[in-house]
Amino acid sequence: MSLFKKLHFIKKEKENGDIYTFFFKKPANFKHKAGQHGIFIIPGFYKPHPFTLSSSPDEKYVSFATHVDTGSKYKQKLMTMTESSSIVMLGPIMDFTFVEGAEKYVFLAQGIGITPFRSMLLDSQANLRGVNTTLIHVDSKGHAFKDLTEKYATNAYYPTSADEFRAHITKFDHDQLFYLSGSPKFVNSTKELLTKQGVPPRNIKTDTFLGY
Repeated sequence: MSLFKKLHFIKKEKENGDIYTFFFKKPANFKHKAGQHGIFIIPGFYKPHPFTLSSSPDEKYVSFATHVDTGSKYKQKLMTMTESSSIVMLGPIMDFTFVEGAEKYVFLAQGIGITPFRSMLLDSQANLRGVNTTLIHVDSKGHAFKDLTEKYATNAYYPTSADEFRAHITKFDHDQLFYLSGSPKFVNSTKELLTKQGVPPRNIKTDTFLGY
């Protein structure tokens, strides 16, 4: 099966602030695991861009979400897409996914880093009954997908500052799996904090959003 997949644009929807979700028709035999991402290529535009898939494996479309007011020409191009537009995806790739047999997860997200956890929380409800998920999503400008993540996470917290966030993550047992998603600074500092608290490196998975 080819790693390159042509996706036809359906629509875009505003989430909050300058965050938009972009929806594409799901090709036949398209499969991915919750938490994976793809490399997306706009035809005629030379520079590809990685995006984590916000859609769950069971949803009838493929989607990703991103900030659009970044000055990026790529994202300006995304905003002009119409129903006749398409995009090429390389992937899905990465192993920022559920671990077979694990029962306790802590999802730590900053800003748009919430996107893999939207997919993973939906997937956990559909296919992983009994899994315990705690979400901590820090964002000072509003929490994208809050209605959904609050509904499907076992526990969910929405701090608006770094100090609030740090206060939350000092409360967890070290035997859980910690998933970190956000900017390089957020991921690196949070991983360092967890390591200092005694969390084994093998229990930490990271998804860094480059070009944040």
